[in-house]
Amino acid sequence: MAMSKIFKALKRAELRAKGKDSESPGVSISTLSYTERRETGRIHVHIPVFIYGYTPGGAPFYEEAHTIVINGAGGLISTTSSVQPGQRLAVTNEGNDQTQECVVVSVRAKLKHSSHIALKFPTPMPQFWREMEIGNSGAP
Repeated sequence: MAMSKIFKALKRAELRAKGKDSESPGVSISTLSYTERRETGRIHVHIPVFIYGYTPGGAPFYEEAHTIVINGAGGLISTTSSVQPGQRLAVTNEGNDQTQECVVVSVRAKLKHSSHIALKFPTPMPQFWREMEIGNSGAP
């Protein structure tokens, strides 16, 4: 049941991004700018995640994946799902059960059936990654 709520929320976000939201006809939402530099430091870590999205044909998919590199603004994930830059996904951190919507920034094919995808959150969310203090080098 929780997965269907995630898929419904993701579908609404996709429609809003395409300007097809039934609640605001004729209004389009601007896309995220991909020219920004990283706002926080990178950490190489393997964190299991679920990714949820829609295929180009509109069918929902989900996959168990894992992170390669993370930072407060997003991360790099290894996946076998076919995704495209600009596509919106929902990512669930299996370690703390938090789910966050994000945008695919880039896709790089690595092996025959896998890719590394860079994801960006709408706003920096360092607490998403197991509540680690990403980018905070000072001692508590």
